[in-house]
Amino acid sequence: MEKYVCIVIGAGPAALEAALFLGRASVSTLVIGDPTKSDLAYGRAIGNFFSQVDEPPGKTLLDNAVEHAKKYGVLVLSEEVVDLEQLSDKTFQVTTEKNTKFVADSVIIATGLTHVKAGIKSEDQFFGAGVHTCVACDGFLCKGKKIGIVGSGSHALQEAVELATFTNQITVFTQGDEPSWSKELSDLAGQKNIVISNRRITALKGEKKVEGAVFSDKTEEPLDGIFVALGSASGVTFAYKLGLEQKDNFLVIDRDGKTNFEGIWAAGAVTGGNAQIAKSVGEGCNAAVSVIKKAKGLAQYSDQT
Repeated sequence: MEKYVCIVIGAGPAALEAALFLGRASVSTLVIGDPTKSDLAYGRAIGNFFSQVDEPPGKTLLDNAVEHAKKYGVLVLSEEVVDLEQLSDKTFQVTTEKNTKFVADSVIIATGLTHVKAGIKSEDQFFGAGVHTCVACDGFLCKGKKIGIVGSGSHALQEAVELATFTNQITVFTQGDEPSWSKELSDLAGQKNIVISNRRITALKGEKKVEGAVFSDKTEEPLDGIFVALGSASGVTFAYKLGLEQKDNFLVIDRDGKTNFEGIWAAGAVTGGNAQIAKSVGEGCNAAVSVIKKAKGLAQYSDQT
């Protein structure tokens, strides 16, 4: 496994600013994430960010940020992270959708906004009573039950694979979307007899808890519950896996970007607050400086050029 001093999970403004500072400090850094999936990529004209007089589209800012980080030796891998775990008191292992594993001394989580709702009728009503968002925290509640996973990306299939520890009655519902998960995950899901369906759940049925699902064609099927796993693995996903402190589905950090877990920092929208580029970039800087000081054994660090 390749080892780095720091792995940055995400590829938006917080992640890429952190990467820039780390690279300039000659700290070996790997960024794992897809810049095209950052919320910034959808901005048509960015007029509220320092010095951008021409108000370029967000994609231009991201492309430039990637090249800027690479200039200082940062490696950028356009894949999705599906798992983060602690190997020892001082090292962490990150696994991508292609089942590639990397090890680092420090990790900065900059995955952007958290849980995305599926828009299924009664989804909110049954939250915690058959509707879940994290297999790591609620999987044990599903022993031997018939469970659906809602999603069409690598995160959804990874959740299904993890859930197979507790039950062999798992169907991934892609909601009519074309699956975008990796072949490696698909093969692993096949080995665990996970069923893939393109049917779209439109509503959930039950009295006090989920007892079934209604589909877009008006047919119904008994289900004991669902896990909503749209988009990519979020900060909350990793929070449950490692025991990171969170509040209102956001990671809690101090002013230096440090979480309550030694070796793990966070930055950007995943920490809540203003959903603005300037805020994300500032937190990315703070987290990176903290990692630099730790890696180099410094009490203070400044990069003013």
